[in-house]
Amino acid sequence: MRPYIYFLASFLLLAGCAVQSKPQGGPRDETPPRIVSQTPEMGALHFNGSEATVLFDEYIQARDLRNAMVATPPLEGLKAEVKGKRLLIRWDDQELRAQTTYRITFDDAIGDLNENNKFPNLELVWSTGAYVDSLQLNLSITPESKVPFESLKVWLVAAPTDSITNPLFSGTPNKEGHISFRYLPTASFDVLVFEDLNFDGNWNEPAEPFGFTKNLPSGLDSSMHSVPYFNSTFNEPEENSAPFLDSIAMVMDTARPENVGRLKLVVPKADTTVRAWLSHESGYLQSFTFAPYRGTSDTTVIDLGNQLPGKYTFRGFVDINGDSVWTPASWYTNETAEPLLKEQTFELKANWDLEQPLSL
Repeated sequence: MRPYIYFLASFLLLAGCAVQSKPQGGPRDETPPRIVSQTPEMGALHFNGSEATVLFDEYIQARDLRNAMVATPPLEGLKAEVKGKRLLIRWDDQELRAQTTYRITFDDAIGDLNENNKFPNLELVWSTGAYVDSLQLNLSITPESKVPFESLKVWLVAAPTDSITNPLFSGTPNKEGHISFRYLPTASFDVLVFEDLNFDGNWNEPAEPFGFTKNLPSGLDSSMHSVPYFNSTFNEPEENSAPFLDSIAMVMDTARPENVGRLKLVVPKADTTVRAWLSHESGYLQSFTFAPYRGTSDTTVIDLGNQLPGKYTFRGFVDINGDSVWTPASWYTNETAEPLLKEQTFELKANWDLEQPLSL
């Protein structure tokens, strides 16, 4: 009996030791693949071949290579494919332009196989002559409202041009909204930034938000050019109906003084005509027009008297062209969007006297 007891105790001890917990995973891989080698080498001279290869340090995948890939100058029959850790690019045998810098860009189409960490703005650059173009253009995207910059495309097109279906150069901003185009010739470019919402590789106006700056020259210095991105729109609020206004007036007339608030708006002097709306959470709406004026005070106080308690929102736009309608941006007429006021909210409580400062 005793050997059996010893055997049973040993078995239970070993069984307890054999219990295994689920392995804990390490930190998520957030490192993009690295280039091990490429042919032709970056900045190669006197190259007139018809294929290129990029070898990475890990297995890679590609997203929509056809739409992401741009060659400048164009290469006939350009195509690319992924094989394991290699990106293979081929084009038809053709006579390349003499003494010319060629460039193939891929935006962020290449990522590692497991997590699809993007290799940012992959490019191949070589020259058929004795030198590579060495100018640059550095851009900073300035959005009207918060946007993930990595979702945007930036195109350089020949300036001036009526067609923007084929960029000369393209890329994707980094997380800070910056992008640098290098190896550029001596030229001026129109810059288009947009979000490719339908992932077709093209800009579809007006469905896809955009911004632009025209006629920027390439140069040797590293100065940053700001490019506005008009990703906010403004829809003028609908005016209250007569029955609704009548009901509001009745409430205000019959309300006890302690059940309403007394509101004054404090607004700065307007440099340009501003159209604005103050809306109550009930839907009650009041409109204002602030015009430039010559006065001794830098602010104006608008006494609205008794008002409904609750939350208020103040919004509007700077009416630069004076047509009383918000004007969006237009690439073709070279008009920028009329600036929007930063939306401002505040609360008026019953039996309160509130002087609310607002920004124009």
